Amino acid sequence: MEGWDVQKSANLYGIGGWGENYFDINQQGEVVVRPSKNSIELNVPAIVKELTQRGIQVPILLRFDGIIRDRVTRLCSAFSSAISEFSYQGKYRGVFPIKVNQQRHVVDVLRASGREFGLGLEVGSKPELVAVMAMHDTPGALLLCNGYKDREYIELALLARKLGRRTIIIVEQFSEVEQTIQVSKQLGIEPELGLRLKPSSRGAGKWESSGGDNAKFGLSTTEIVAAINILKKNNCDHWLKLVHFHVGSQISSIAAIKKVLREATRMYTGIAKLCPSLCLFDAGGGLAVDYDGSKTNFAASMDYSVEEYARDIVYAIRQACDDVGVPHPDIVTESGRALVAHHAVLVAQIVDVAHTLDVISQLDAPPSDRPRLAEFQELYQNVTIKNCRETLHDAVALRDEINELFMSGEVSLEERAYADRSFWHLMAKLKRISSEMKFIPEEFEKLGDELKDTYFINFSVFQSLPDAWAIDQLFPIMPIHRLKEEPTRRCMLGDMSCDSDGVIDKFVDLKDVKNHLSVHALKSDEPYYIATFLVGAYQEILGDLHNLFGDTNAVHIDVDANGQMIFTDVVEGDTIREVLSYVQYDPPDLLESMRQAIERSLREGSITSEESARIQKRYREVIDGYTYLVVDP
Repeated sequence: MEGWDVQKSANLYGIGGWGENYFDINQQGEVVVRPSKNSIELNVPAIVKELTQRGIQVPILLRFDGIIRDRVTRLCSAFSSAISEFSYQGKYRGVFPIKVNQQRHVVDVLRASGREFGLGLEVGSKPELVAVMAMHDTPGALLLCNGYKDREYIELALLARKLGRRTIIIVEQFSEVEQTIQVSKQLGIEPELGLRLKPSSRGAGKWESSGGDNAKFGLSTTEIVAAINILKKNNCDHWLKLVHFHVGSQISSIAAIKKVLREATRMYTGIAKLCPSLCLFDAGGGLAVDYDGSKTNFAASMDYSVEEYARDIVYAIRQACDDVGVPHPDIVTESGRALVAHHAVLVAQIVDVAHTLDVISQLDAPPSDRPRLAEFQELYQNVTIKNCRETLHDAVALRDEINELFMSGEVSLEERAYADRSFWHLMAKLKRISSEMKFIPEEFEKLGDELKDTYFINFSVFQSLPDAWAIDQLFPIMPIHRLKEEPTRRCMLGDMSCDSDGVIDKFVDLKDVKNHLSVHALKSDEPYYIATFLVGAYQEILGDLHNLFGDTNAVHIDVDANGQMIFTDVVEGDTIREVLSYVQYDPPDLLESMRQAIERSLREGSITSEESARIQKRYREVIDGYTYLVVDP
């Protein structure tokens, strides 16, 4: 611990990179959050302590509403500055795609934060339109309707115009052109239409397949021309207001954005010449989040800033329009991840540890009558930089030999346990010694893969971090306290599900992806909390009920006019009763079945009346409780 300080912890976990000035470590070694540049610091461990004292159990999703406001302001200000810099004649009209985070309280904060900027919303399905249509009341703000559409969807989007909503139906499949014309004429309501392009250019990162000629959505150039001809034939080409394209989420490279902009702006000007009513250029989503803080084009990072992104889009559209004499359109972007990822932090408690290597200062002596076991002691004592590679080979061969002897009955269980313990102590010493070598062989670099503990954490990867499991998405993960102490253990995280995939074993690093997380040894008299940051985009809505672990408790946190922290909303996590209902187990039926089972046991004399009361009481309490482990704070 000597010589360790807060700055070393900050460097180790990279919080200065991915934290975006929202997250930091104070001098007491605790994580703090600053929801905006000028706001006070909120102490995350203190928040968790306050909530648990109020009976709100971990895991808890902390939502910092001020960060959402700051993200909205930053994005809109970046485009405003770019528009001014390049003397652009159009406006910026930001839109939030609610598929990124459909939670009502989150959408409400976005609407309130974006009202002064005219922030719009985007929906990709009929259920999303039903949700948004009733609440989206920002004057003049866009309501973009994407996704597959049936007659009901189109009709609802048109009827919303009667309520003052500015819905724009974006044609993503060619058949939607004729269908929209038919429904519009039957209702007597003129729509505003958009066309989704299918640029041949592709994005960069995990979602680059969203673009290109084989993209799932969008019209080819042939279909675009045909769609315009159909509109002209029906004397409704003036309906066309918007051109849209999307080349994927989390575009890590600005070069990919610039490339697709060249193609998309050229297509826009071509369509604008055929349909002068065109007035909106929708650059879609893709604005990335720097999850690892490296500021590179790695899939979990981004090699550009929000300000550079805005300047490149504004400049590209202005240049393309000026070249052919087309008026500058209003600019639309559908940034979701960049607006909400930072605001949510998942805090969970470590509940147990499986040590690969017990904390023992040195090897104990082997049994005197087992010379083969004594060889481990000899290897351990005599290893040096010069012979460490040979020692590694000898140790592996010796362990294999002892395992064979165990299976043939010549070595006892206790002796094999000594051999395993000795082997891992030797591996740990080899790892330390090899770190001093000028050239470290690959086999020594891989030693660290095995020399790590499993820290069991009270959440479900499948429910709370599904992208970490499904697509190897990296999220910043670190302890929220004890950061003045050196973290002496290396671990991977195991969740509460009974699935071998329920682990996190890849962690952010400036230079590479680490296969371990540095953590502290647990103390028996205090809880140990780990937080996962930047989880506000997609994770909640994508989460599943593996092992029937439900949504976690969620708390919205803000600062009032007096600078005091307030909990604006507490969203209780799922109870066992609720998740059982999701999978068609009717709780009243279960309670009745349990009552009958208790009655049978009473008649048979296998339980007493007091025991029957205790069983029934406990069953009722548990069925209405949290789906996660109840752990003492």
